Amino acid sequence: MNDMKIFKIEEETPSLINENDFDEALAVSLHQRYGDRISVDFPNPLNDHRYILRSKGWVGQLPISEDIMLHILPKVPIANLFRMLEYAYKLKPFHFLEGVTHIEALSELFEHLASILARNVLDRVRKGLYRSYVEREDALPYLRGRVLFMPSLRSSARGALQLQCEYEEHTADLIENRILAWTLFLLPKLGLKREDVQRRVRQAFRAICGIVGVTPIEPHEYGAVLYHRLNEDYRPMHALCRFFLEHCGPGIQAGEHDFIPFLVNMPALFESFVAEWLRGNLEDIRVVEQYHASLDPTGSFSFRIDLVLEDPTSGKILAVMDTKYKREDAPREADIQQVVAYAARMNTRTAFLIYPSTAARPVDLQAGKICVRSLIFDIGVDPDEAGRVLLERLKEVLACDS
Repeated sequence: MNDMKIFKIEEETPSLINENDFDEALAVSLHQRYGDRISVDFPNPLNDHRYILRSKGWVGQLPISEDIMLHILPKVPIANLFRMLEYAYKLKPFHFLEGVTHIEALSELFEHLASILARNVLDRVRKGLYRSYVEREDALPYLRGRVLFMPSLRSSARGALQLQCEYEEHTADLIENRILAWTLFLLPKLGLKREDVQRRVRQAFRAICGIVGVTPIEPHEYGAVLYHRLNEDYRPMHALCRFFLEHCGPGIQAGEHDFIPFLVNMPALFESFVAEWLRGNLEDIRVVEQYHASLDPTGSFSFRIDLVLEDPTSGKILAVMDTKYKREDAPREADIQQVVAYAARMNTRTAFLIYPSTAARPVDLQAGKICVRSLIFDIGVDPDEAGRVLLERLKEVLACDS
């Protein structure tokens, strides 16, 4: 990692690289593999024969060869990015990010969280990993549990001197622990720099991999975990694992790649952050994220609405919201049309476009019976203070429209 050449670009800002400083084959590979995340303009007379790289809303690190890494720096202050992650990944109750004001780079944040995860896993291994009974079915040379007679007879007819048994095994090889093992397997591939963090992660992985299978975990598998008295302390560890696994390169298998991408999608993070902040601060209003609204009886056509505000008692839809992670002066006509369509489908007169910066021009438009307004959640300042400003304006509008 120390010998790697690092190119640094800023989120959503065109970065110019001299033609002689960047290999054409690497640029082609970058475009083919990550064109949906990084735009690549090739040298030509119009750009003074330079490469132009521009992130499409992603920040983090992207290995583009064995010895070249692309670092995409966020525009938002690192301290504010911490707070957004706290809300979006429900880390705030666990105080993981307290006292980290000294961190100045996204990579340092990754290492800080990796160290916390490894330490917590080591603590749990010392106490004993969570175990539970799991039903197994296997061919055994001895009786265990309940004999499955027909499969056993078929095996006997084939000359196998084994019984097909169904039994319960008390094991730690459970999804709760496999999530930890797979995340610890991936962490060194993020190019951890601090030796103490590398050592702690390796130690935690060695401690758990001899007990638990190391198999790929998809983010949706977290839904299989039901927390209770015996595994409640896994909740914060799984929150950290979810953060890492959701942003690691897709399709990573055991044994592959020295380094893997670690990219955070800022528009998605902004949406989740706004949703969780509103949930924690809006009283007597239900906040529904990624609301699925069908447009026909078969469900072949539908809207996926960023946020819907609903009265929990009556079920009445109070407003629809569309988060726009853009710093443009004026909203696009397509954005207006989209949120108006959302409001019409949800039978509400109130629609909001939520922007991350005060650079956005205020919006207060009327489309038939639907009012479209803008709200600002300024992520360039203290998030809680920015949230209070947004909340005051939101309540004012909802009171007026009710």
